[in-house]
Amino acid sequence: MTLVSCQSDHVDFNTHVRPILNQKCMTCHGGVRQQGDLSFLFKDDALKNAKSGKKAIVPGDAPSSELIKRITHEDVELRMPLDAPPLSQEEINILESWINQGAEWEDHWSYIPPAIEVKIPEASGDREMTNIDKFVKVKLDKVGLSSSMDAEKSTIIRRLSFDVIGLPPTVEQAKSFILNDEEDVYEELIDELLASPHYGERWASVWLDLARYADSQGYQKDHIRKTIWRFRDYVIKAFNDDMPFDQFTIEQLAGDLLSDPTDDQLLATAFHRNTMTNDEGGTDDEEYRVSAVLDRLNTTFEVWQATTIACVQCHSHPYDPIKHEEYYNLYAYFNNTTDTDKTSDVPKKMLYSPAQSNSRSVLDKSLNNLAIANDTVSELYKSKLKEYLSIEPGFVPVMQELSSDSSRKSFVFERGNWLVHGDEVEPKTPGFLSDYDSSYSNDRLGLAKWLVDGKNPLTARVIVNRFWEQIFGIGLVETVEDLGTQCIAPDNQPLLDYLARQLVHEYDWSIKSLLKEIFMSKTYRQSSNVNKDLLEADPYNKFLARGPRFRLSAEAIRDQALEVSGLMNKEMYGPSVMPYQPDGVWNVIRHVAKWEQDTTGQQYRRGLYTFWRRVSPYPSMMTFDVPSREFCVSRRIRTNTPLQALVTLNDPVYIEASEHLALLSREAHPSDITAQVDFMYQRALFKSPDKVEMDNLLSFYESTLAELNRTEEARAVLINSHASGAHQHKAMSQVANVILNLDEFLMKS
Repeated sequence: MTLVSCQSDHVDFNTHVRPILNQKCMTCHGGVRQQGDLSFLFKDDALKNAKSGKKAIVPGDAPSSELIKRITHEDVELRMPLDAPPLSQEEINILESWINQGAEWEDHWSYIPPAIEVKIPEASGDREMTNIDKFVKVKLDKVGLSSSMDAEKSTIIRRLSFDVIGLPPTVEQAKSFILNDEEDVYEELIDELLASPHYGERWASVWLDLARYADSQGYQKDHIRKTIWRFRDYVIKAFNDDMPFDQFTIEQLAGDLLSDPTDDQLLATAFHRNTMTNDEGGTDDEEYRVSAVLDRLNTTFEVWQATTIACVQCHSHPYDPIKHEEYYNLYAYFNNTTDTDKTSDVPKKMLYSPAQSNSRSVLDKSLNNLAIANDTVSELYKSKLKEYLSIEPGFVPVMQELSSDSSRKSFVFERGNWLVHGDEVEPKTPGFLSDYDSSYSNDRLGLAKWLVDGKNPLTARVIVNRFWEQIFGIGLVETVEDLGTQCIAPDNQPLLDYLARQLVHEYDWSIKSLLKEIFMSKTYRQSSNVNKDLLEADPYNKFLARGPRFRLSAEAIRDQALEVSGLMNKEMYGPSVMPYQPDGVWNVIRHVAKWEQDTTGQQYRRGLYTFWRRVSPYPSMMTFDVPSREFCVSRRIRTNTPLQALVTLNDPVYIEASEHLALLSREAHPSDITAQVDFMYQRALFKSPDKVEMDNLLSFYESTLAELNRTEEARAVLINSHASGAHQHKAMSQVANVILNLDEFLMKS
């Protein structure tokens, strides 16, 4: 908190006063409790007479303000805050100065729309700067830091490839980029990766956390949802098509309410059918229907508004200006759908996934061409016809509104109890945010339009912040899930506002355009190397004086091992797959389905497609912080535990990857051990090991080989039958396993 030193200094409400009120006063005088009929949540409440008949705040007159009298009272039984340490003299000075200056009240920064024209700062340096770089440079100058030099080209291409498509580049791509010194080669690489179909897979994995996507219903029985994978296909295709984010929003929240919706728009509404269903004996269907509706409201406001609204189910928000009744105004938008917590997941719609529809269209065209040529009896025609008929739709859970003559009434739940109804409420958005356009319908479709009409002060900032956090490891606002009054203040709000304006007004909600601007910046291309002084000054790289460096996601770690080893199956779309999983993991679930391990190559597909069961998620990914997806999760908090090392050293996926990488190295260099090691290192990190690294790896190979030759008991049964019996291969597999466990390999740097 920035403190003021004298009465003449201007006191800023958001910077100086609000933190004191939130930390020291709101517990008793906020949204939950208003002791003495006093609340500091809203200006009108704070300035009116309290229960005592006195005013806590008298603008322009601190000595007459009861607030000042009570925080400076000598009697501990009367001094505020009660039963807590007194305010410091500096905090008292701030409040006195603020009141004497007129007690000006301000909205929280994120509730004020970004300026229509965000001024680009004047900044200069020893290299060409983008607009992003200029914002960063101004901040670095203020804190006495300077930017880092560019990272090595091998680092840049690996970093960019993971950020755009979630996979490492091929060795050929890396060599081509590293050896090409043309000026436009970097931008061309960005465009190439953004056009890759794997782009959609990378960013879909982020969205599925927000959508709480899973292949099961949750709760005790956790029944399987066999068709929900089609929603995942929709998300992948939407990202690949660079669907404008406003359209992406409207289709998922209210695709069923569009005029003459397409099948894909209906499929999109499965976003809010990812709620859990409870058919345990003795449960009340209405209770869990209500629970699903509440989850839809909470998820919508977390995803698009980064607002912690769930607590308002029971009482007004403790810190943010959201009233208890306003929560149920929002609830009314979602409380008019036909689903009723049934095991059947009705309503459902017979739908093809986007990929299935595309395949059918291509095959239909081929069949028509053959028919025109009077070729309807050939093997080619029969084969294509068989393939066409094999593409089957599925009954997918979708959103469906009740008809107007059977719509539900909505009520405030007293203290959050769904059985105790208070006043009846109508759909309405909170008063502290942008106005609701009178042309919008009073339903989910209108709400969706309100979220993305460009006037809402939160949406664009929230979305920009999410993508920034994925790229740099920490958001411009660290609390990605919360941009409310209790959020960690942005380290560079002008930059956040600039990018929010760009997303809406320059890029028309194009995510690919937003990402390209970020990737083109020198800030993104900096080296992640750090010295002691820089680490002490900015341990979390909030000021961006160096490039990003943090551990890869669970999916990327697994996908990288498969890709580098040559095992990766890059087949896209379709049902979830079942790779290696320990026997008996699902036995803890009452409804015991069987994990049927794939053996046809499907087990090598990207982690995005791994079957996800809420009550018993895939163990190795849970170890690397993937949420259970029972609820929306905005930010995976990265952990660092011994179990993670045990996974990458011993999990069958990584053992098999090590063996196959060693096999590839032997095929490439049958009799040259040094060349084999260099080959594996190059595939993993796109550079050769230095002398010390090479010596260590060769020494490890020799010692492992000697141990294998000496100890009969050390002979393990290899998973890969192609490599059985060769001690040299076993030893090289161990070297490969070391390379796949290097810190540099598991990190994005």
